[in-house]
Amino acid sequence: MTGLDLIPPDGLDWIATSEMALPVDQACSWAVVPHCGAVVTFCGTVRDHSSGRFAVTSLEYEAYVEQVVPRLGDVAASARSRWPAIGRLVLLHRIGRLVVGDVSVVVVASTPHREEAFAAARYCIDTLKHTVPIWKHETWAGGSDWSLCSHPIGDAIAQDDAPMIGPTQ
Repeated sequence: MTGLDLIPPDGLDWIATSEMALPVDQACSWAVVPHCGAVVTFCGTVRDHSSGRFAVTSLEYEAYVEQVVPRLGDVAASARSRWPAIGRLVLLHRIGRLVVGDVSVVVVASTPHREEAFAAARYCIDTLKHTVPIWKHETWAGGSDWSLCSHPIGDAIAQDDAPMIGPTQ
């Protein structure tokens, strides 16, 4: 899904990228299901600084759009293989120009218990950051350039060596 596809699906995974503001409240509400007593939400927001760069005013997220949704799907599948009890999972990432305070990424995981919800959400954001082809260009008081924390893009399957935290059933 891309662009205007910020409508919750009928399935268990809501995966999309968009230039529109991300629907955080709707994502949290959508993740609630009767058999899950825990819903953990992570929102990444644009901050006013980064390593050695002060007075950051905006970020421009660029993506290899054709690969973003399939790779987000890989992250979701990998999380579900680690925590089969996941109810619903949300992985939304914004692209385009964002200013300080804007939400750039939303991860929501619902599970029967909090320990696995926290673990699944953390795994998803950490794996997303290393496997989904999205890059940021920063603008700050002293200029603009690509983020200093850029790294090569890997595969979600390669990230499966990360330690599993919490119950798996």
